[in-house]
Amino acid sequence: MRAMSVLWRLLRYVRPHLPTMLLGGLLLASAGLLASLVVSTMKPLVDDVLLPQKGNVEDPADRERDLPAIFDIDRWLPRIELTEEVREKAYIFVPLVMILAFFLRALLLYFGTYWVTAGGIKVIRDLRAELYAKVLDQSAPFFRDHPSGSILSRLLSDVQRLQQVTTTTLANAVRVAPMVPILLILILIFDWRMSLFALVVLPVMVYPTLRLGKRLRRASRRSQEALGEVANLTGEAVSGIKVVQSFTMEEFEKRQFAGALGRLLRIDLKAARAAALAPAVVEFVGVVAAAALFFLAGRAIARDDLAVGDFVVVLTGLGLLFAAIRRLTRCNVEAQTALAAAQRVFEILDLEPEVRDADHAVELLPVTGELRFSGVDFAYEDGEPVLSGIDLTLAKGEMVALVGPSGAGKTTLINLIPRFIDPTAGAVTLDGHDLRQVKLTSLRNQIGLVTQETILFDGSVRSNIAYGDSEIPLERIVAAAQAANAHEFIEKMAQGYDTPLGEQGTRLSMGQRQRLSIARALLKDPPILILDEATSALDSESERLVQQALDHLLEGRTSIVIAHRLSTVRRADRIVSMQAGTIVEEGTHRELLAAGGLYAHLYELQFDDQEKAPSLVS
Repeated sequence: MRAMSVLWRLLRYVRPHLPTMLLGGLLLASAGLLASLVVSTMKPLVDDVLLPQKGNVEDPADRERDLPAIFDIDRWLPRIELTEEVREKAYIFVPLVMILAFFLRALLLYFGTYWVTAGGIKVIRDLRAELYAKVLDQSAPFFRDHPSGSILSRLLSDVQRLQQVTTTTLANAVRVAPMVPILLILILIFDWRMSLFALVVLPVMVYPTLRLGKRLRRASRRSQEALGEVANLTGEAVSGIKVVQSFTMEEFEKRQFAGALGRLLRIDLKAARAAALAPAVVEFVGVVAAAALFFLAGRAIARDDLAVGDFVVVLTGLGLLFAAIRRLTRCNVEAQTALAAAQRVFEILDLEPEVRDADHAVELLPVTGELRFSGVDFAYEDGEPVLSGIDLTLAKGEMVALVGPSGAGKTTLINLIPRFIDPTAGAVTLDGHDLRQVKLTSLRNQIGLVTQETILFDGSVRSNIAYGDSEIPLERIVAAAQAANAHEFIEKMAQGYDTPLGEQGTRLSMGQRQRLSIARALLKDPPILILDEATSALDSESERLVQQALDHLLEGRTSIVIAHRLSTVRRADRIVSMQAGTIVEEGTHRELLAAGGLYAHLYELQFDDQEKAPSLVS
């Protein structure tokens, strides 16, 4: 993605806030112009105030100017004749004028910087919100290919770098950029020879900045990628801290993290070298130019070819000009870093979800019929088939249990129902509608999901059960919690239903978290229910309570269950055995045991001990 195309895309986010940012930019430009025009007051200050007091002034009107008539300052800017009284009081008037001018400039800088910065912050808010929405709309393969650290790096770090350039950097550039042409014009008016000197020096100062821009942008991009790796390692270690500590792998994780930091350091140092080289070159060229200027001006003043007042204006103007170029150089360094970040952000924004609404998707009405898998195949891109030739029908209100060895395709099969993924062949239909032809929201609103890994959010008990709907009355939330066998332990908590749970609900036991998850599904009241090993990680007492909650949840719903527990399997109306992505047998518990196939083998391996232990069977 080219730099110009990235800039044009950024402007699309600026457009809604353009009036505010333009007004701020106008004030900042005015502040820059005011600073530039103050330079022109140096001439009467030197020639008419300071030098006369020394007794060595030459009347500039008596001296022929060696410059084209169009640039004659006395012709276009009439001289201000200062009275003797004014000259004597110059030490009073000059400070007052300076205070007034710079007070006005301070006001312009304050309001200009604020409005430009406020507009930039709003731009970043809009961009971050769109990026977050784009991430949430992505399908399962996206999250498989993009680790959470990489996503967080783009959402937080990359966008933060863009905020720097759309606020502080932009304000500096808008304030400084107008000074460059104005100062060049002033130098041209007061001494055209020096303006030619400046026009020769400026390209020499600007070239290194432009030359190093691409190198800096590439280094910045690699830095952001390395930072994503660091963030990913951090997230994995923190979320899996119990595993890390139980296996005494702290040193291993530290070495991995140190390695990632080392790679990040090398990349950042390379970027730092590129970022530091341009200002150093500009600084050196500026010093050489100043030395040459003093030499040329000294000769001109000695030959009476240049008035002292003109020289002071030119010298001050060139000093401000070179300072402006240095500031713009710094702005360019920051802009190149931001462009690298913007490219990474736009890469995500350009990704279309693999699973999305079809062009003419229809609203799915409340489910009244069957769920059917017809000749379904699925394979990940460039991978082996995960499902092959799946034909399965669930009648309304039927409970079907899926069993099979690890890797048989059970989770992939249930992921097709809410369209976390789409089949690569065949179709999944609900009430005769191909799921790919119905609106995702209308489909997922009719599906409840309870998994082994319960997901709770950093909020209150009430907000977790009523997830996303703050208007649900407390009475309904309590009823759902009672049906899920959760009300009793919630009431014992410090603030009851308003008790904050903390991140991932770690203050609760596994069984308590699972019952809150079931309460959430009960409150949603979906006609279709998916259970993914919902009780496999629980102890016997927790399983009993959760199983009672599941009885309430399963009643009258079409449900498909991945089960490892015999108590769950026996409740199923039908059991489907899967192996290597295919259905190898289906029937009731007794029928499949009598058949002596895969289910009977799994029963012997996994379920026999459970059947002999009453505490594991409800």
